[in-house]
Amino acid sequence: MTARHSWNWSPRILTAALLLLAGCASEDKDEQSLPEPPGELVASDKQRAPSPNVPAEDVAAVVAGNTDFGAALYRQSTRPGENFFFSPYSITQAFAMTYAGARGNTEAQMAQALRFVSQDRFHPALNALDLALQDRAEHPKGKGAPPTLRVVNALWGQKGRTFEPAFLDTLAVNYGAGMRVVDFSTESESIRSRINDWVKERTEGRIQGLLPEGSVRPDTRLVMANALYFKGAWAVPFNDSGTHGAPFRRLDGSEQQVQMMAGADGFFPYGKGDGYEAVALPYAGQSFRMLLVIPDSGRFTEVESRLSASFLSEVRSKLETDRLFLQMPKFRVETEFSLVERLNALGLVDAFTDAADLSGMTKEEALLITAAQHKAFVAVDEKGTEAAAATAVVSGPASMPPELVVDRPFLFLIEDVDTQAVLFLGRIVNPGS
Repeated sequence: MTARHSWNWSPRILTAALLLLAGCASEDKDEQSLPEPPGELVASDKQRAPSPNVPAEDVAAVVAGNTDFGAALYRQSTRPGENFFFSPYSITQAFAMTYAGARGNTEAQMAQALRFVSQDRFHPALNALDLALQDRAEHPKGKGAPPTLRVVNALWGQKGRTFEPAFLDTLAVNYGAGMRVVDFSTESESIRSRINDWVKERTEGRIQGLLPEGSVRPDTRLVMANALYFKGAWAVPFNDSGTHGAPFRRLDGSEQQVQMMAGADGFFPYGKGDGYEAVALPYAGQSFRMLLVIPDSGRFTEVESRLSASFLSEVRSKLETDRLFLQMPKFRVETEFSLVERLNALGLVDAFTDAADLSGMTKEEALLITAAQHKAFVAVDEKGTEAAAATAVVSGPASMPPELVVDRPFLFLIEDVDTQAVLFLGRIVNPGS
């Protein structure tokens, strides 16, 4: 067999983390009406573990690791004066499948950069967390139509190659995923287009062209993807007629006019800490919420630098339910970026070079990751489903409650209330951009 370092080309792996966070203006497609991924299915005969017996501390370690990874990637990605939004959970899911096939130094670097625990603990714990999130989306603990949460894992492998049975077993048991085999060697551009079309359908048309031209080539051997779709209605909706133009103070001290939502009069978890205010906006069903951390004027950079699992635990500990009249800007953020340089900076280097050891996937040929793409979309507005709007009407005394106006830059995240798993993370410093 030809030695790895003498090749002038390398079989390629592409990892794509896809996500969508949308408002509630349109109806979901029925899950069964969504198209199957392209390619012929080859899967382990094992079924996904429906009730993994996992210690609570392992799930907590995965949740904390996901949050700390998200904070580290956030610091690598934000740029002065720009909004930012991404999903640490989607990236964790996509690279978890890669981690299952990593060995040696590649495995160690991946665990360090993405804050993964050992493989024997990590995969069952992530499966338990994912199943818990899905259960809460389907069986909410509060009133109102619950959010839609859809997590999809898909893999495409080169036809004719043999992938390790243990690798396929791990994917089946912990991620409910099999392998779709295709012929990259003769149909690379067609396959790229078909994967992009499938992604577009799974994300209601929001994520288009995920894999750019030239990213899938005849020497590609494996494409792994995770798509995370979330759509939720506010438990306490804003009043459409209350939206108005209002000033928003940017980080440089200048002001811009934004569309400020108003009319959300209800009970919200609210608190104050050193240099910040925080408020949580529950979604209908009460299982998920958006948490805003609003630094005091002049202290945004200081508060932002504290972002971590422990800091967010501190923020949550300050929250007490109080009646508020809430105003916050409408916003929409779309991001697209390569993860390679960012993960290099966090210590994951070998996986993208000829030094990669992904022999847990296949022993037929050496593989490396040549691309890792991430796309994200978020839109926040007043809207909710009819059922949520009807059940979320809040009656209260005629006197006005204390007012919280989010008129300065803030951090935001979408999290599961029970596990505190951070699905989405971002910042708004310029709502009108």
